Amino acid sequence: MSRQKISILLMAFFMIGVATLAQSQEHDMSSMNHTDIPMKEANEMEVAHGKGIYAMSCVYCHGISGKGDGAASMFIGPYSHPRPNDFTARIFKFRSTESGQLPLLTDLMRTIREGIPGIMPSFRNMGESGIRAVAAYLQKEFIQRPLPTKTTIKYVEHVGPYTYSVESVYRGMALYREMGCAGCHGQDGKGTGEHLTDQRELRIHPIDLTRTETFGNGVSHEDIYRTLMTGLDGTPMPSFGDFFIGQEDRAWDLVHYILSLREK
Repeated sequence: MSRQKISILLMAFFMIGVATLAQSQEHDMSSMNHTDIPMKEANEMEVAHGKGIYAMSCVYCHGISGKGDGAASMFIGPYSHPRPNDFTARIFKFRSTESGQLPLLTDLMRTIREGIPGIMPSFRNMGESGIRAVAAYLQKEFIQRPLPTKTTIKYVEHVGPYTYSVESVYRGMALYREMGCAGCHGQDGKGTGEHLTDQRELRIHPIDLTRTETFGNGVSHEDIYRTLMTGLDGTPMPSFGDFFIGQEDRAWDLVHYILSLREK
């Protein structure tokens, strides 16, 4: 084959690759989970395994009955949010499902795996089988409802014109003002806005967006996107899924602006 033909073929492959990257494809939020484990129903042995781990590692905060009233709970949040979650209330902040819905099993697993900065340690050392066992036990013993297996919230891939850029940050700044984010998080993002209460009537302080170590739902682009689209149930942070309906890709601009606020 001549060099000219080889060059033409290489250029064709390159252009196909560029076109593919520039295309923004929609998926549901379940594609954002880091682990694609077949979510078959847990068996009794797996639930029993999770019960044992819970008794050793979780009961001191979340309590024997899963109500968030363990021996350490009042030391964590005596007068203000956060306090260990009451699983029996079926209100979950960290989900990839619509506001008001239960989380996916993989959402529970992600929280167990990653922990919550400054509040709950990561239990990554349990391994995926142990993490799944604990999540299965929470669902069986405390939530006592079937968990959804997928979500209807759209996820637009972070490619094409919505990659991180100065232009995207400026568009995100305009969205931040338009959506009233400063009312809680402050004009400078430092959480200097209005202080409200959570579903337990505990005083809650808005997150300081300049300190990503305080982001309970994760600090990646995808984590922040998920938080915007789902909200944090049980707190004043609403879902902005309706705001972005039909233009979900614009949410990346706000994600980029939030990340631009990080303290250097």
